[in-house]
Amino acid sequence: MPNADKADAVAQVQQLVGALDILNILREEMEQWLEEAQDESKQECLENVLGHIGAVEVSYHKRLEEARGALEA
Repeated sequence: MPNADKADAVAQVQQLVGALDILNILREEMEQWLEEAQDESKQECLENVLGHIGAVEVSYHKRLEEARGALEA
């Protein structure tokens, strides 16, 4: 892998790790809000948000695996 491609792959891995860190923080905060929510509609809304965050996390984990694989190749 040429140096420029390797640098791009390293940068992509770092960006994905950072994004996953942010998503983790956001998910934890939304979970706390869900525990504190007393209104049923708020709970449903927060559950939907948590579902979306979870789906994005799965997607980013897949992209991270691919980026790490490309880096090792």
